[in-house]
Parts: sequence; C-alpha cells; structure tokens
Amino acid sequence: MSVNIAIVGKPNVGKSTFFNKIFKSNISKIADDPGTTKQVISKSLIYENLELIFHDTGGLKKKSKSKDKNQSYITKECLSAINRSSIIIFMLDANDRFTKNDKQICRMILNKLKILTVIINKSDLIKKEIKEKTKYFNYYFENLFSDILIQPLYYSSTESKNTDLILKQIKNLHNSTKYMIENKKINSFLEITNSSHLAPKKGIFRPKIKFLRQVNSNPIILKAFGTRLNSINKDYKNFFIKKFVNFFKIYNKTVIIKFINSENPFS
Repeated sequence: MSVNIAIVGKPNVGKSTFFNKIFKSNISKIADDPGTTKQVISKSLIYENLELIFHDTGGLKKKSKSKDKNQSYITKECLSAINRSSIIIFMLDANDRFTKNDKQICRMILNKLKILTVIINKSDLIKKEIKEKTKYFNYYFENLFSDILIQPLYYSSTESKNTDLILKQIKNLHNSTKYMIENKKINSFLEITNSSHLAPKKGIFRPKIKFLRQVNSNPIILKAFGTRLNSINKDYKNFFIKKFVNFFKIYNKTVIIKFINSENPFS
C-alpha cells in the first residue's frame, strides 16, 4: 500500500528543506532565489509498513505572475503532483501573512477533494510571538473554510522537530479514509442541531432536515433528507457543515452534504 503526498506552497517557504529533512539527505536543491525547484522531485520511504511517496514541488504564484514560460511550467508540474496525490501538505512561512493567494491555493486543493494538512514552517523564528502567531493562523483556518477543520502544525526545518509527528499524522489521515460514522451517532448530532439551530424560514415555511446518512468516506459525503431543503440558504448550509466537522472532530478532510427533498426520509 502506498500514499502519494504533494508538498505545495508559495516560493521560499521551505518546501525543499522540509523534503530533505524527511529523507535526511540533500535531495532537493536549496537556494534563496525563487524558482529553484522547477521539476517535481519524488522519493518514497516506508513508515510503519506504509509506503509514503513525497513530491517536492515548485512555488505557486498569483495567476498574474504565472504567465511567464518558466513559472507556467512550474505551476503545471505542481498541479500534476497535486492531482496524483491523495494528501496535500500546504506549507506557509511563519513570518508571512496569510494572503489571498494562500486562500486561493487552499480552495483549489479542497475543490479537488484532497486531504489537506497545513504546516507553518520556520517556527524557530517566531518563538517570542508563538502565541500571537498561533492565534493569527488559527483564526484564518477556522473562519475561511466551512467544509473542513484544520489545525496547523508548527515545524522548524532548522531544528528538525515534529518530523515523526507529521509522518504519524499522514498515516492516520490515510487510515481515516475508510472511516464511516454510525447512523445513530450522525442523527444524534442532527437532533442536537435541530433543537438549537433550525434552518431559517423562507416565507412562512421552514426547511427541516429529518435524517442524515453518510454515503462515502473519501471524501466524506452525507445525504440530508427532509422537507423544503431546496430553500435552505448558503449560510445555513455552511453553518451546518462546520457544526458537523466540529462535532465529530473531523480534521483535514473535506465534508460534502447533499440536501434531498423527501417527505419520507426512510424510503
């Protein structure tokens, strides 16, 4: 059994250094100049009887800066690595701000229904402000994406701490792809949610979700059955998904809920 993992992010966030630390060897070329990594560099290791195949990719830039021939090739190679990987490591520099470009890259990965884990690299440079930085990055990942729950991992390629923790998380994420939640537990969540946060009315009628069922594990897909569900607004759908991932502590995995009108949810 093998798992493909793509390491992606903007230029100079430390992807290649991280890649080299995993394999304890200088495989990927490292330099301060952006665009050092052009072709995807791949290598595998065996971790607890599971083959992990890592793909070190070039830095992704804004669309407006991706039109030159060199960057266009880097972007194409990176997207190819993302498409053939089931787990994506999105890397950020601890000294950077979370930008619109970062959000777009994350959204692109989520739209491809990939498992997404976030690493904040160069954490050794922010030791004095680690609490503020943690609060800063957590805020974005808690509020920007309604269909996934992410807690960023902090890493220092210089100190090489948490490498084994990251490998362990990757294995756990792979193992979780077959996880199915019991109908009883899912509908216990539904009962609690309906008792406190019903969908808003549309006109004089209120949509009501009567039954939930998980139909797929990777990605996690649920079907919600009930009445007038076609009138549930986007805000409530986002709220409902966020409530679900928080209730079941589902991290790093996109959750999709399909709302289906049905007078008899058990038919």
